[in-house]
Amino acid sequence: MPFDTGIFEWLIILVIALIVLGPERLPKAAQTIGRWFGKAKSTVNQFNHQINRELELDDLRQRVAEHERLIKEQAAGTELEVLQKEAEETIKQAEEHLKQKS
Repeated sequence: MPFDTGIFEWLIILVIALIVLGPERLPKAAQTIGRWFGKAKSTVNQFNHQINRELELDDLRQRVAEHERLIKEQAAGTELEVLQKEAEETIKQAEEHLKQKS
């Protein structure tokens, strides 16, 4: 990991920053860098949250599809299947009737 730094590395960075910026500008620079890191962390957290939501939605869609498949298997050859076909036919007829009126 590129940002896996220890105390020794941070001390070197701090000394170099102190030499380059001087004691007057170092606190302001540290504050600005802190804000940048805060914004970056917030963005990464939002991205992770969105990815997790998408994964949960995909999982729910798969579960719904599996339940629909199981229900259709159980309804095969029963009165439910006949009612489903009748409902689908009624919907088709209604859609055609609406198209004709338009």
